[in-house]
Amino acid sequence: MFIFEKYSLKFKRVLFLGALLSFSSFLLSKNDTLVILQNIEHAREQFSKNPGVGLKFAVKALNLALKCENQKFIGKANNTLGSAYYFLGNIDSSEVYHSKALEIQLTINDPEGLGRSYANLGSIYSEKGLNDKAITYFLKAEKTFIRIKYLLGLSKTYNSLGILFYNIKDYDNSVKYYTAGLKLARELKDETLCYSIGTNFANTLSSQNKNKEALFLYMSSYNIAKKQENYSDLVTICNSICQQYLSLNNLLSARKYDYEALSIIRTYQLSDYFKVSAFGNHGIILKNVGKYEEAILYLDSALFYAKRNSALEKQIALHIELSQLFLKEKKYQRAVENLTMATELKDSLYAKNLEEKLAEINAVHNTDKKDQEIALLNNQKINQRKINSLLVVIVVISVIALIIAIYSYLRKRKANDLIAKQKEEVEKKNLIIEDKQKEIIDSISYAQRIQKAHLPTDNYMNRYLRDWN
Repeated sequence: MFIFEKYSLKFKRVLFLGALLSFSSFLLSKNDTLVILQNIEHAREQFSKNPGVGLKFAVKALNLALKCENQKFIGKANNTLGSAYYFLGNIDSSEVYHSKALEIQLTINDPEGLGRSYANLGSIYSEKGLNDKAITYFLKAEKTFIRIKYLLGLSKTYNSLGILFYNIKDYDNSVKYYTAGLKLARELKDETLCYSIGTNFANTLSSQNKNKEALFLYMSSYNIAKKQENYSDLVTICNSICQQYLSLNNLLSARKYDYEALSIIRTYQLSDYFKVSAFGNHGIILKNVGKYEEAILYLDSALFYAKRNSALEKQIALHIELSQLFLKEKKYQRAVENLTMATELKDSLYAKNLEEKLAEINAVHNTDKKDQEIALLNNQKINQRKINSLLVVIVVISVIALIIAIYSYLRKRKANDLIAKQKEEVEKKNLIIEDKQKEIIDSISYAQRIQKAHLPTDNYMNRYLRDWN
């Protein structure tokens, strides 16, 4: 009994110490988790402002996650680091870290992280011009976000899908995804997302010559951008509104938004990129009111900035506008020169698009091969983890069996000790009973001897009885 109590006390102490250590490690891991999340949040806040600082926070988050060996947060940190490299313009490094994140999230089945990884990789392939590949990944992100009802991620994914389908001139699908994304953004009351999707949606409608519908969306985006004082986006939207009014032959309204765009560019000293559309629009307005010489000056300025920004499509459109103006001015040689330049640029643009398409086909082949390699590695890792898990289960079962065996042995030992003690007590009692029995028998024998000593013998009694008779 004493031995069992001693082992039982030790067992309780071990359990208490184990619980204390588990609780302590839980508190430490929770604290580490909070620090990781804080670094991830700080990194995301810095991406658009100072991506270099964002990168430092992302690296710190990944190091902490690796130290804690928390796979979920290692995946999150890899995603954050991939985004940091994306904002720094290092697309290859971004792809590496987002691919690592995807591998981890596929293994541990982290749906939200998985959706983010698919969307991030979709953005990378879009940046590389691999539209079909990008669409595949964004569709995977869409399925994941629908399953977990992550509406913000779903809305952004629809916006990206709208852009991608617009790029491949599939306007029906582009409109479909923009409509779904804009509806969700309005439900979420996310104004920034509303005007981002709205502007992209309007661009698609404009390409379909649905100018009134496009104008309505541009105006909604204009109001939000103006309210948020986002001047670079506001100039872009003003230029787009101006072009819609020009298409509708509303010169008065077109002029209003063109002047606003020019005023913002001058006031906030925006880059030459914004001057291309603003100066081009102003030149077209001047042409429509018969001020050809001034129109030529503005269109020439727009062409200059378009060349500096390598905007081939803009250059083609501006050369055609200038050619028409020179015809009106009866400057036929300059008209022919601009028309020739437009033709040559069209050929260059065609050749460039062809090269990009060939590069896309080659890149798709390489990425497909890479995906197969990743899938093979993932399968190997999954199989290895299954083996490791099986070994852990075997060890755990063995330990449990050993504990049960020790516990059974201690119980059996206690029972044997108890039986031995009881047997000893019974034997003692039997000895006492035997002693008592012997005393009783001796007493009876002694009484019999006394009786025999006082009574006459049998011979005497027989003789006496014969004499009596």
